[in-house]
Amino acid sequence: MSNNDEDRNKKQKVEDKTLAGRERGALVELQKSNYDIFLTRDCLAYSKIKPSVNQIETHPYFQRDSLVKFCQKHGICVTAHTPLGGAIANTEWFGSVSCLDDPVIKALAKKYNKTVAQIVLRWGIQRDPVVIPKTSKIERLYENYQVFDFTISDQDMDKMKGIDRNYRTNQPAKFWGMDLYA
Repeated sequence: MSNNDEDRNKKQKVEDKTLAGRERGALVELQKSNYDIFLTRDCLAYSKIKPSVNQIETHPYFQRDSLVKFCQKHGICVTAHTPLGGAIANTEWFGSVSCLDDPVIKALAKKYNKTVAQIVLRWGIQRDPVVIPKTSKIERLYENYQVFDFTISDQDMDKMKGIDRNYRTNQPAKFWGMDLYA
């Protein structure tokens, strides 16, 4: 039996157990994490349960427009983890570049009289994914909520689109020593 057949058999067993759980009322919905467009397409083609959510890394430097639009077209809610590009933690741990230092975003923050993080969060919200920023500081938590009193213009949204680097900042391969996104 080939590796593909073994993988398919494992996936079928998981799906069979998932369906059994749904029939018992133990499963309400199926959620995916870090599925790219190809895995999402395969899931839609082969799964008997349509996923309701795909949680992915997306931020101004890793916008993933094709995946976001594909999920939205198929009624899959996109949840944006790492919506601020990982900021300080990923810069320190993985040596990543932070979009919070981008001159385009800094200029927009000045224009709208908001923080750079608020511009990034508002941009994410206007693209329609659910945005879930992480913070352990109460003042930043409060700041994160102050994004519903303004709208970024279409012209400025286009400026944000122009800074996409297709750059993943969350790089566990550097931390754990294995490539999770092969």
